[in-house]
Amino acid sequence: MATLKNGHMQGKLGRTTTYLLNGKLVTRTIGQSKKPPSILQKAVRQRTKVITKFSNSIAEFLFVGYGLEARRLGQHPQNPSFAYNWKHATRGVFPSIRIDFTKVLLCFGEMPVPEGLSVVAVEGGLTFSWAQQDHVSGTHWSDQVMLLAYFPKLKKAAYVTSGAARYSGTALLPIFDIAHGLLAETYIAFISNDGKSISNSVYTGKVTW
Repeated sequence: MATLKNGHMQGKLGRTTTYLLNGKLVTRTIGQSKKPPSILQKAVRQRTKVITKFSNSIAEFLFVGYGLEARRLGQHPQNPSFAYNWKHATRGVFPSIRIDFTKVLLCFGEMPVPEGLSVVAVEGGLTFSWAQQDHVSGTHWSDQVMLLAYFPKLKKAAYVTSGAARYSGTALLPIFDIAHGLLAETYIAFISNDGKSISNSVYTGKVTW
């Protein structure tokens, strides 16, 4: 957007941009570069595309998972979640850049992460189990579990953002409308009952549904 500075219009206006160069006001047309993109540029674009598609498929979960961090930064949850996973959760080189599911972080916070984790496929979904962590500072028996199973082949996820309470030690993540035999990448986190505290998510491994 162009702005008025010292009596002169500067900035972008339509397809032109105006700026000071060596004390002179210069206006030039904004055009697209005709130079072919470098391998580095192609890698950045593919990395961005991969993370964007993954993030869009689980946007509701990320909205909760990065909600506190986003408020701290004064941003939308999409921004810190994208920034973290773009930097840490891809592997490979162009043109074969892909998600590294072991490095994905779906929730970001200071609550202690859950321990004693396991996931098994059962009738109707995936059963997650965890240690109750009694008397661990920063946790509470009423914390609610957050569960997610992502199916890479379908680019689709099943999840809950406010499941069973911590004291129960186990919870079922229902799986609907997804054929058996597919591989799921699984994650768990906890959020306080009042939503004011959350743990980082923890990758709980691959499970065949």
